[in-house]
Amino acid sequence: MDLSALIEPVVAFFSQGIGKTIADVLTLVYEVLFPANAPAATPVEIPR
Repeated sequence: MDLSALIEPVVAFFSQGIGKTIADVLTLVYEVLFPANAPAATPVEIPR
C-alpha cells in the first residue's frame, strides 16, 4: 500500500475551496483550546 497515494487526495482537499475553510476553522478551534503560551509541564514528586 502506497502511503502517498492515500494522503495526496486528503492534502489536495484541505488545500483549496471548502476544505481550506474547514482546515482554517479547525486550526482556530485548536489554537483557542490549546494556546501556545500555556505554562510548560513540570515534574511532580511522588511521596514515598
